[in-house]
Amino acid sequence: MTTGIPEWTQRAEKRGLDPLGMQTTSIALYQQLMPGIGNVTLRMRYYGLYAWLAHSYAKHIGDVSSNAWRGYLRRAEALYALVTALEGSEKVATTTTPDAAFELGVAGVTWAIQAVTTFPEGELDFSKNCDLDSGASQYLAQRFGAFGAAYGAQLVEVGLLQYLEKHPIPVPTPDSGDALALAFEAAIGDAAPLFLSVVAKARVSKRELRKLQQMLPSRIDPAGEERRLYEELLLGASLKESPKANARRLSLRLVLRVAQAVGRVDADTVRWALYSAHDAAGANLPSIPADEGAQRDAWGAYQANDLLHVCYEALLKYSLDVLGLAPSGMPMDRLVGRVAVELHAALGGRETWEALVDSINLPENAWSASQGVSEFALHKAVLKMADPLTVTTSTSAAGAVRLLALLYKRYSSLVPKVAAQLPVIAEKAHLQSIVTELAYLRQHATMPLGDFLGQLLKRRVMERHIWVAIQKFRGQGDYTFLIEGDEGRVRVRRKDGPALTNPRLASAITFLQDIHLLSPTAPTPAGLKVLEAA
Repeated sequence: MTTGIPEWTQRAEKRGLDPLGMQTTSIALYQQLMPGIGNVTLRMRYYGLYAWLAHSYAKHIGDVSSNAWRGYLRRAEALYALVTALEGSEKVATTTTPDAAFELGVAGVTWAIQAVTTFPEGELDFSKNCDLDSGASQYLAQRFGAFGAAYGAQLVEVGLLQYLEKHPIPVPTPDSGDALALAFEAAIGDAAPLFLSVVAKARVSKRELRKLQQMLPSRIDPAGEERRLYEELLLGASLKESPKANARRLSLRLVLRVAQAVGRVDADTVRWALYSAHDAAGANLPSIPADEGAQRDAWGAYQANDLLHVCYEALLKYSLDVLGLAPSGMPMDRLVGRVAVELHAALGGRETWEALVDSINLPENAWSASQGVSEFALHKAVLKMADPLTVTTSTSAAGAVRLLALLYKRYSSLVPKVAAQLPVIAEKAHLQSIVTELAYLRQHATMPLGDFLGQLLKRRVMERHIWVAIQKFRGQGDYTFLIEGDEGRVRVRRKDGPALTNPRLASAITFLQDIHLLSPTAPTPAGLKVLEAA
């Protein structure tokens, strides 16, 4: 028997849904800084593949019904996954690292690997694995596959595809889309008509799959027109005319700059190098053009905003851990008071927020791993609180407050500039961000610290969570409450810890590697030419 759920409603629970609603501003920022590339657009060559598929569909099929386009698209994606799976499975026996044998970032490859391990004599019929009504296992559950779930919107964003009023089928744009479609077709040569014929019949032999391997994401010709068009799409000088395209172009150039200066490249390296303007060893990053400098400042504000909501989420997690020690719950004010007292003691009993901030030395390099009070060192400790099974100590939670103090000390004077240059995080009053929260801290800088911590916990964390959860329940039907009230007491339902957002940098790095502008450690000669041109 289920109790506690009214018969007239339904509760749909979800995890990892931003319990304070503060990740929204970080997401809005990175969407502005890296438009046209998504966290799930994993390989550059899919952009050419889809442009060519849309071009070929319009040329050879032309059926304007959504069902026809969906079937064509799903068979093409499944075939691409099969090509990848067979190539990887045949390489496994010849490598000491089997996982590295398979191309990364290909949609449906988990299904495809299983399919090629049980390949029948002659041809594999994969038609039912693309037909959502067949009852067979599907290569992907999403109705329009990876195109609908990930790539379609980005292809429109970058100007490769467009939708016309007279039908719902995307078509290549007359300039960029058609040019890339034709370049992709020329690059894959004899594989082009073979691929389309296999898509039509939805049956394929291993011999045919091997002939199609030149289409794989890693097979972009370094000297080919296809690669040149990808570079133009991502980094071309003509993109300055479009604010969104120029933002993407500047962000990708900054990725190349970081790789050149630091000697390695991954998403975390880029985040911290752009935030700190240093490398991990403490050396200043080289000077850069003014437009890149403004973009680097915007990435710094994104990172500061991300760190700020991590601090608040850590305080929420600590409050939940304290509440969890009382199985019968406790009144909200008692909970907030207890947490505030323990935090205040762990912070050395400082008199005010201003006094706490003054007691912390601001490191020149925020990325320093050796200085215990750097943003980097503190955030590493705070993220360890994410495990819902680990009970947070007051010392760990105090680290989140110290990180908040560092952000205040480094960024407080920059709030007006950030608000003016990045209105996306300041224009909506109901969203908490680096702009609203540093202003809030400044307003209460001289309040007794113990009282201020209690107010911060109650108004900016606990009540904020309840408000956000109510909005999600009303608007989406998602039950995301971490606490529930009963007769004046609150109890823990479940716990959620601090988490950074994912700002599309991993996909951007892979794209630059796919088009031969970036190695794992530095820009390639072609990548250096891009930087020299700037």
